Amino acid sequence: MFSVAKLVSLLAAWGALLQVGAVAIDKRATPASQNDYNELRRAAELSSAAYSACQGKAFDVTITQQINNIATDTQGYIGYSTSLKRITVVLRGSTSVQDILNDIDTALVTPVLSGVKFPAGTQVIAGVYTPYASVHDQIIAEVKRLVALYPSYTLESTGHSLGGSLTYLSYIGLAQNFPGKSLTSNAQAAFQIGNSVFANFGTSQSGLLRRGNNAADGVPNMYPQFQHYGTEFYGSGTAASTVKCSGERDLQCSAGNGAFSVTVGHFFSYGIEEGAAGCS
Repeated sequence: MFSVAKLVSLLAAWGALLQVGAVAIDKRATPASQNDYNELRRAAELSSAAYSACQGKAFDVTITQQINNIATDTQGYIGYSTSLKRITVVLRGSTSVQDILNDIDTALVTPVLSGVKFPAGTQVIAGVYTPYASVHDQIIAEVKRLVALYPSYTLESTGHSLGGSLTYLSYIGLAQNFPGKSLTSNAQAAFQIGNSVFANFGTSQSGLLRRGNNAADGVPNMYPQFQHYGTEFYGSGTAASTVKCSGERDLQCSAGNGAFSVTVGHFFSYGIEEGAAGCS
């Protein structure tokens, strides 16, 4: 069973290894819409469910297939929401020593994924590419099957922590393999995983990627030598506290919180304690 206490102890060494400086630009955040907050809170619930090994249902999502690659210790689930008419991919965050080793493996590699045409010069960190690549074909095959069953449904993906960083790749994988489908992804508490070519490629996809970050969480700042993409949202759990940030490093958001590694704030997302929300 996942517990915050267990994960804090596992991540202590990870945080100790990370001594980086903040890079910031200016203060440009604006209040987030209620819709954006609602979407991020639901994504936090679905991400939390990935830590709980839910069977059958995860909140509004009917699970059709578990993701469980033993070699890379990559878990999650795929399913669909009849209430929102969405096909859903959720990837789990760190819970094991193998996950921590992935989190700190920043060696750059050239990604190769079926159905994806990465531009020349694209590089991502091996610690995120390797686990995602191990489940990419499974994800695409099951989503393709569900699209055939539910052709009017849109696509979505999400995950927290390492799962959030994996979402940077699942978003691109889904966008490239299903170019005619509407796509929304929410990368929760993600750290940077690629170079500027990768970030620009992610930005160029036809879809919406939100970066959902919690106040006082230093994980989104861990690797300033690499880049995020998508639109950051930042808050302390409530709709009133949540702002829509501007650019990659907005001082009113993660870049200005003074934290650069794993902190207590990392384990909470839009009012949800990750790993403790259950399945419904």
